[in-house]
Amino acid sequence: MRAPQLQGPGVLNRRFVRRAPGAALEAVPEGASPTAPVARGARMGGGLLASSRLVPLFVCLLICCQLALLVEAIAPLRVAVRVLAFGVSLLLLALVRGRSLKHPALPFILAALGITALQLFNPGTGAPLAALAQLGIQLAIAAPLLWVTRLAIDPKTFRRTLALLFFFNTASAGVGVLQVYFPGRFQPALSAAVQGQGEGYVSSLKFETSDGVRVFRPMGLTDIPGGASTGGFYAVLLGGGFLLSSRRGLTRVLSVGGILVGLFGIYLSQVRATAVMLVVCLVALAAVLLVSGRVGRFLALLAVMGTAGVATFGWAVAVGGDAVMSRWSTLFAASPDEVYHRNRGYFLTGTFADVLPEYPLGAGLGRYGMTNAYFGDNSDRERPPLWAEIQWTAWVYDGGILGVLFYPLGVLMSLLWAFQVARSRDGPQDEFWLWGSVLFAYNLGAFALTFSYPFFMSQTGMEFWLLNAALFGALAHAKTVHPHRR
Repeated sequence: MRAPQLQGPGVLNRRFVRRAPGAALEAVPEGASPTAPVARGARMGGGLLASSRLVPLFVCLLICCQLALLVEAIAPLRVAVRVLAFGVSLLLLALVRGRSLKHPALPFILAALGITALQLFNPGTGAPLAALAQLGIQLAIAAPLLWVTRLAIDPKTFRRTLALLFFFNTASAGVGVLQVYFPGRFQPALSAAVQGQGEGYVSSLKFETSDGVRVFRPMGLTDIPGGASTGGFYAVLLGGGFLLSSRRGLTRVLSVGGILVGLFGIYLSQVRATAVMLVVCLVALAAVLLVSGRVGRFLALLAVMGTAGVATFGWAVAVGGDAVMSRWSTLFAASPDEVYHRNRGYFLTGTFADVLPEYPLGAGLGRYGMTNAYFGDNSDRERPPLWAEIQWTAWVYDGGILGVLFYPLGVLMSLLWAFQVARSRDGPQDEFWLWGSVLFAYNLGAFALTFSYPFFMSQTGMEFWLLNAALFGALAHAKTVHPHRR
């Protein structure tokens, strides 16, 4: 009589997966693909286009494109370098096979993109090439919601993606610090777009240090004065996530180091919108920790961020002198709403009081931003170039009333989903709730930043959807695979 076949994780080279959350475990032979609903078409043996490694590799591409802009020899190819990342995102949308997971924000973002596509038939649409370029860029920015969720992303891949962003942005903030300490030695060439604003504007982007030397606000690994603040933002927020999630001493030391360098870079950059966004994120993260009953993590976050914030501000004032102190003191010169109205608030007021009544169905495509600068025809007096200082103005230009309805709803749905993950206590792994908390804070800060500049018309908008899609896919994959195989 034949002995019964033993069953269990790791026995007979089998994998155990759930074909849907809550379904019974099923054995799958080693080397075979999980089910289509689980892997969404990401087949084993399908090569790089079926591998979750595409996500960190795409982040590496974004980093390389950013660094390439700093090389003077590549200046003639600047447009191609800027377009490359968006083009690859569109290429992956076409080449990565399978069925996408339905992120809660996806229906609203697709509706917004459909409304933008209809702008091609708007009489106000400018040069055809500029219009197509703008539509392509917006599709590329949202494309990670589709192609990233077709991949079976595991928690390690998600953490690796975050680690790449953390180290690059910490390096950017660190280079910004060196640019202030050693004026001219680590300074990249100034962006041609900034130089084109005139000598007076360029001069306003400099400040006098405590040593009496006039320097640009630190650029970091960008070519725009103050650009180091973006690196500082990511370094602090992601550093906080790694600090709270890791039990390894080295990881915690690196996280604290990133937080210190990031805060110092933000203070020296003097970009108040980024600082306000970071404060919103940290307050949101702390609130989620408290609401979820994670008091120990809350106290750890409060202690580290509070101490680092005070220490680095004193450090920044000692290096940057009165210019740094006077710049940041303007945030407290009046009530927050008055400060915002004097700096960016009148753009928001003008959007709803003037721009929306003038363009209730949209203004057409290719008439503002970099697509207009690179591909537009500004000699057309019937369709003059437009200016969008904040994202809400851009949404009106791209879709009118419906434009300011669907896309913000998509962002809010991503915010709500991240909050639900942060509140969860029964996830497949402990770290998901923590990264859900960090993502909730980041999403809230990104939404706040739409009131300050066109967040979803740049690479930062693509990174937003990439991170949301990656966490969504990683969580869905972890729920379907048996814990022994994670």
